[in-house]
Amino acid sequence: MFSIPYSIEKSITINRSVADVYKLVADFASWPQWSPWLSQEPACPISIEGTSGMVGHSQSWNGSFIGSGKIYITAARLNDHIDYDLKFIKPWKSESRTGFRFATVGENTKISWWMRGTLPFFMFFMKKMMTTMIGIDYDRGLSMLKELLETGTVLSETSIKGVVDCEPLYYLGKRRACDISDVGPAMEEDFAEMSRLLEKSKLPEPKRVFSIYHKYAMVQGNCEYTSGFLYDAPQNAPEGVVSGQVPAHRAVRVDHRGAYRFLGNAWSAAIGYARSKHKINKALPMYEIYPNSPKEVAEAEVLTEIYAPVK
Repeated sequence: MFSIPYSIEKSITINRSVADVYKLVADFASWPQWSPWLSQEPACPISIEGTSGMVGHSQSWNGSFIGSGKIYITAARLNDHIDYDLKFIKPWKSESRTGFRFATVGENTKISWWMRGTLPFFMFFMKKMMTTMIGIDYDRGLSMLKELLETGTVLSETSIKGVVDCEPLYYLGKRRACDISDVGPAMEEDFAEMSRLLEKSKLPEPKRVFSIYHKYAMVQGNCEYTSGFLYDAPQNAPEGVVSGQVPAHRAVRVDHRGAYRFLGNAWSAAIGYARSKHKINKALPMYEIYPNSPKEVAEAEVLTEIYAPVK
């Protein structure tokens, strides 16, 4: 059958020697600490066989919602490259070639993570979305790998709470459209402005702080959101502020403890869990609630509650 090739490659520079980087990546026992997929389901059963860094060294996984599969080393050259065969069994069968290349850059190491594969011709419409999503996962995984090697830990802990009943949400906030890459700084500006308006307009003390996503187009790289305050009842919106509400609903809740830069771990877990065990309610927006902030606690203790409404 005629097929469509695809390729993905992402890189990052790590402030460690190439020997240190190679040794960690070559050992599947380290992967649960930085893998962008295993981090979604910390309890996922995994099995590791063979000698780290050697041809045949393998890892199998059988998750309740991240699926199942196997990856194993097919070729390796010390401190230069590692090649793998990657086989997915669930939720669908597929095979790809993937691997890492390592290069010394001064006293640092540049690591490149690549994937090559094909799609059946009739799935041509999935190519852009799939390569975008895997590319985002690769970027997040490389960032966690860098943090692990440079600091000894990754400030990201994901906890799936399951489906919860949620009361109606009444909110005031700043609505904005921006590139996904600009969300962090943009939200920081919006929350600062909301704090000033809260004081100036003498609004009631909010129940919680949150962000709601009206649009999040990962392939196009843009989104639209409102960041602000939650209340128990509707409030009059001062000038420059929007008001809104979300009716009572059910949602998959996933908690994230740690740096905001790794929230993608929890979001991937929430969406993956919702899709595998329920049906996402596309009529309602997904949202985040922030019980604390980096200004109040150490970054390792920052909490974020993520909600993906389901039917």
